Formats: sequence, structure tokens, C-alpha cells
Amino acid sequence: MTIKVGIIGCGLMGSLHARTLHALPGVQVAAVHNRTREKAEALAAEVGATVFDSYDMLLAQDLDAVWVATPDHLHVDASIAVLESGKHLFLEKALATSVADGAKIVEAGAKRPELKAMVGYPLRFAPAYLAMKEAVSRGDAGKPIQAWSMRTHFLDPNQQVYDKYRDHYYDTPSWYFNEADAKGPIFSHGSHDYDLLMWMCGEIESVFAYGGTYMLPPGSAADAFTVSLRFANGGIGQVSTPWVTRVEYDITGVATEKLTVVNNNGQVLVKDDNGPERKTSFSDNDMWVRLNGHFIDCICYNKQPLISLEDGLRVIAVSEAAYRSLKERREVAVDYSVLGASRAGGGE
Repeated sequence: MTIKVGIIGCGLMGSLHARTLHALPGVQVAAVHNRTREKAEALAAEVGATVFDSYDMLLAQDLDAVWVATPDHLHVDASIAVLESGKHLFLEKALATSVADGAKIVEAGAKRPELKAMVGYPLRFAPAYLAMKEAVSRGDAGKPIQAWSMRTHFLDPNQQVYDKYRDHYYDTPSWYFNEADAKGPIFSHGSHDYDLLMWMCGEIESVFAYGGTYMLPPGSAADAFTVSLRFANGGIGQVSTPWVTRVEYDITGVATEKLTVVNNNGQVLVKDDNGPERKTSFSDNDMWVRLNGHFIDCICYNKQPLISLEDGLRVIAVSEAAYRSLKERREVAVDYSVLGASRAGGGE
């Protein structure tokens, strides 16, 4: 059985997914579309696909699934079109740039329950974070008390950016810094961490954010921030993924009632009361292969994806609350009410 896929959006992420899928057995990248044909032609030549001048033309082809990797603010129409065409949907994070827009995608997915749909949060598939999840899920771990995630970046619109997760340099698109189209790292980059910590610690109840625009031109998205979190179980947390740090570093941790686990730049440390600290180093990170392979398996074997559209909407509810808190300088409760509304809308 060969799974035939299409790619809408041939920039950094669309190209990454296309190359990953092209290398997977039993998968054919058959069709690609991009707003500028030049990028689509270059990617098509690399993976053996056909270029289409519109995503409507692409969706008219005999495809099993489509990966939507357009800029975040352009996700809604393309994602709904994929679902309405009867094709499985893989959607790059963040689901959308507002909860209201995200709810439209969730509603479209609810109308086609026979289709698989997933939001791409690759950290859940990284070996180090999987080891953390295993530790905090132990029966004797107890309740999460405090969690933190700081994954630093340096993004400058005037120079190429080094991507530590893919070990290469790339040009950041201009829309990324424009607050009219995007909301900066507190919304998009930070959504990885909100998803990760909710996966390990449970639902986030409220947030309080500090931050601002420090190195980008005035009027750009905030480039540095920190968000304090309160979980529904009473625990607390903190997330920061700033763009201003030239030293790139990841440190994520969870302290439960009975143990502490930390991912320190790929080295996982676990300590409980039963012995010395245990260290495991993960030099290889095949999260892109695991992420895409998981969704292909869901299609082939009729399994539910690990990260649903509703999960993606839940994450941007936190992102939107963090963004509001940054602007309004106050604690903001996370509003999940749209989740119930989207379910009701999809069932009509």
C-alpha cells in the first residue's frame, strides 16, 4: 500500500516534511503547491512531485493526505478545504493565529470524523521529552508541582538563522516578525512548550506574561518574554522561548511530589528518593521521522493521532491568553469554552 500525499506550502516546514515523507517507505509525495512557483518547482524536483498552481487543483488529485505548512495566518481556508475534499490533514503548528479561527478548523474536522487530522508538535516525539513523559507518568511519581521550559533562539530578519533542531541555516520569512500576521514567540514558538507541559502536567488554568519588543524594529512582534503558568491541579510553571539570545539552549523540567526530571540540552536527569541521580544522553533526535511516521501509521492502521485538532485548539487558547496578558499586563484565565462550542457545531 502506497500513501500518496500533497504539500501545501513549500517553505522551511513544508520542505522539511516533504523530504522526511519522501524517505519513508510506502509514502509518495505526489503533489506540491506554493504561492510562489519557484519554491514549489525546486521541492518537486527533489522529491519527484507534480507542481500545481493552486491548492484547489492539488486537492482535485488522487491523494490520501495533505500536509498544510503555509504561514500560520493562512491555515484556516487551506485546512478546511483539505478536510472538505475528503483527505486526511496534517497541519503545522500553530493551529491558527486566534482561537476563533482555530475553532473553524476544529469544526470542519468534526464534520468529517472518518478522516485523520493532526497538529504537528514534534517535541512530543523527541526521545528526551518522551523519556521525561515516561518519568512523570510513573505510578509513584505523584502530582506535578512545578514545571519549566526555556528554549532559547536568536532570530534576526536581516541575517540567516541557525536552526539547532535541523542543523542548518535558513531565512526567516518577513511575516514572522509582523504583528499584523503573527503574534511572535509568545504565541507560536511558546505553543510547543504549552503543549509539552500540558501533556506532562495537565491543563493550564491561567497565565501571567512579561515581555516586549527589544531588538526588532518598533511595531514588530514581541521578541522576548516569560510566561508564568498555573495548572488546574494547583501546580505552577514557566515558559520562555525568546528570540534575543545568541546562545541557543534548551532546559525543560518537571518536579512532581516524588521525583524531578530535567532535559538539559539533550541530557535527561531523573532523581527520586530511591538512589542517585540517573543521567541519559540523547545525541540523535529523529522526532521529524517519528512525527510523520506516526501520522502515516494512523492513516494505514486507523489509529487516532496523538495530537488532535482539539488539542491544537487547547494549546492556542493558552497562547492567546499569554498574548493578552502580555498586552494587558495582568493575569488572564485560559478560556476553553470554544472547545465545547466547536464540538456542538461539528455535530449539527
